[in-house]
Amino acid sequence: MVSARLMAVLCVALICAGVSGWAQTTAADTEDTILRACLPRNAGVLAGRRLTGGSGFDFRVAQEVAQAMGRTLEPVWFENDLDEESNPLSETYAMLGYGLCDIVPGHPRYVAAIGTHDQPQATLPRWLGMPNEISRETGMLAERLVGYVDVAPIAVSEGYMRTQVGIVYQDGMDMPQGPNDLSGRRMALQENTLSGTIAMLNNRPGDRGDLVTMNPGAGFLWEVEKAGHELAIVDVIDFDTFKKTNPFTTLRLADWRHPVGMDLGVAVLAGNKDLLNSLNAALQDIVASGRALELAVEEGLTYAPPSGGGLSQGITMQMLVQDP
Repeated sequence: MVSARLMAVLCVALICAGVSGWAQTTAADTEDTILRACLPRNAGVLAGRRLTGGSGFDFRVAQEVAQAMGRTLEPVWFENDLDEESNPLSETYAMLGYGLCDIVPGHPRYVAAIGTHDQPQATLPRWLGMPNEISRETGMLAERLVGYVDVAPIAVSEGYMRTQVGIVYQDGMDMPQGPNDLSGRRMALQENTLSGTIAMLNNRPGDRGDLVTMNPGAGFLWEVEKAGHELAIVDVIDFDTFKKTNPFTTLRLADWRHPVGMDLGVAVLAGNKDLLNSLNAALQDIVASGRALELAVEEGLTYAPPSGGGLSQGITMQMLVQDP
């Protein structure tokens, strides 16, 4: 799914059960004129590499921030397809610690996602422009994997958007008012996800026979539509991306949102306080002026403003049970 990287970082909030010289030189050379942002290469309405340079809400926000600082945005596109070995939070620490970029947008404002990493080193994801070397096996140029790099404490800026969980339904049917408003209809959910847990907790055991558990992933909503399920509970970002790639879908997004969400900010090295202050000033203006909402509409993102509160301490099961 498009927000799999984001949700992999957020999952810690849910209580369910020798080649660094290249990046350091680049950072020094571009400190005053360039703002380098690590962005996922294929993340739907959030970010994506295009022939025109880039697209997506996070990409556009990074552009606005760079302009406010009097800098030019230089995106660093990294591979965001997750596998069993991926750890998105560790990769953010690695990208910033290695000096691959100055900022990483879309970072949860969550206490366990900032500060000192639990390990002194972390691995980098693949990125566009990785150093190459001659492969001993083929004799041709191949990416030189960097391996483990040293990490440093990171901080997160003030928020510029908030994640949401919503419900989609088939066009022409009554709009559901919540995850327990099934009215005999089947609701699809993704196992081992925040949205799936919300659906399970907000339905009585006798009604859970109308819940259809499916594998999580980018194809979830495609399978929902193919199977003809009347309802599905999903991260709103995922639906936005699905709709962008499938504009003729018969699925519609209901008005209901679960009150639990996470504010997203921009991750930076904790020691770079001047950059953090500049980020906060720029993001405050982007949100307060309504520019964030304008960008979201242009990119097809269903926007929710940040709560404006402090860092989240975490999400508990009790918080996921919505009051009637």
